[in-house]
Amino acid sequence: MKNLLVIGSAGYLGQSYIEENKDNYHFWGIDKVKNTICTDFMKKEFVADVTDLKSIRKIKQALEQERVKLDGLLFSVGINPIQSFYSIDEEMWDHTFSVNLKSIVFMIKEFYPLFKEQVAIVLIGSQNGVVGHEQRIDYGPSKAALIQLAKNLTLDFEKDKEKDIKVNVVSPSYILNQSNKQLLTESFEGKKLLKKIPLKKFVQLEDVVGTIDFLLSDRSKAIRGQNIIVDYGYTIV
Repeated sequence: MKNLLVIGSAGYLGQSYIEENKDNYHFWGIDKVKNTICTDFMKKEFVADVTDLKSIRKIKQALEQERVKLDGLLFSVGINPIQSFYSIDEEMWDHTFSVNLKSIVFMIKEFYPLFKEQVAIVLIGSQNGVVGHEQRIDYGPSKAALIQLAKNLTLDFEKDKEKDIKVNVVSPSYILNQSNKQLLTESFEGKKLLKKIPLKKFVQLEDVVGTIDFLLSDRSKAIRGQNIIVDYGYTIV
């Protein structure tokens, strides 16, 4: 069975992917908090701050001791502090980019020695990395940079002729889940957002999980460095 490392394993999306594919992978998780729902579906979960490279290095060493070789990585990690130009400060800006972009680059570097000959990497972006949005002064640019990162990584990885490393991004719209259901379906703000979506429906977790599954599979072998937007048309208008 293939080994998949899920960074952000305790989040709604990470949990959903693990639960849906519990019979398809050996899952190894990393998150700042412990996943209390999918523990039984994972080989092991590590609690760590993704910006702390010393902790990430210890996780790599632990995986080496288990003789784990990775077939794939899912980066479902990120923060969205809801900041505007007028409210953002330097510390928050740096932290957002550290979590949403820098940590991904250096985690890939750290885990690279554990890669099998064929590896699929999926990064979770956002529609906010494609179109503008108020109160996303740091989040949007960090996700736009992530989309560009997939392109540059694809070109760099091509130089390693001993490995076939596929990197793509999934950029969802607003994902309806238990934490935001009331806001998106009952509030004025939620109804306002819904009007912007051509198909007048919010993305469900299974919509994103299905896209991730495709990009991690061999069926997407020709798709490289791409940003797949899952938004019911939000970004086309």
